[in-house]
Amino acid sequence: MKFFLSFAAVVAVAVAGPTKGLVSPGVAGPAPIIDDFVPIAVGPAIIDEFEPISVGPAIVNEFEPISVGPAIVDEFVPISVGPAIVDNPPLAPVADSTPLVQIILNINQASSAPIVPGPGVDAIIPEPVIVVDEAEIVAEPVIVVDGPVPEPVQVADITPVAPKPVIVATPIIPAPAVTLPETLN
Repeated sequence: MKFFLSFAAVVAVAVAGPTKGLVSPGVAGPAPIIDDFVPIAVGPAIIDEFEPISVGPAIVNEFEPISVGPAIVDEFVPISVGPAIVDNPPLAPVADSTPLVQIILNINQASSAPIVPGPGVDAIIPEPVIVVDEAEIVAEPVIVVDGPVPEPVQVADITPVAPKPVIVATPIIPAPAVTLPETLN
């Protein structure tokens, strides 16, 4: 049965012809005419000046050996792992020339009257600013409070148990698969 189906498929492919497509090719019209025709060069490139290509190793005039050992330090400077402490920080230079940002105020003469704050708002009186230095931190001794004493943990005595022997039963062999006759497939 399988042989007959495969034979019929081979015969069907051998007998089949090309089918007509959905779009049939038609005449495209006249070819465009190009006045400045330049043929396409398909041969090797032609070079006017010959420059040899170096494919060998690079030539080094001055030999410098490569150091693969540890770095040699002339002056030993210890590395500080703490925070940076600056005694006298450098101040930025103050330029007396024109500022980087310039503010231009355009004020009408009619609106040059002083602005009066609304009711319930006190007038702001300019006063000098008082800078308070930070208080020094005084190191005080630590007071240790006696807390509850932890009790020791009681671990129960575990007597070793002798392992029981493993009983291996006789293996169960599965029944062989039953194949159906060709007519039932």
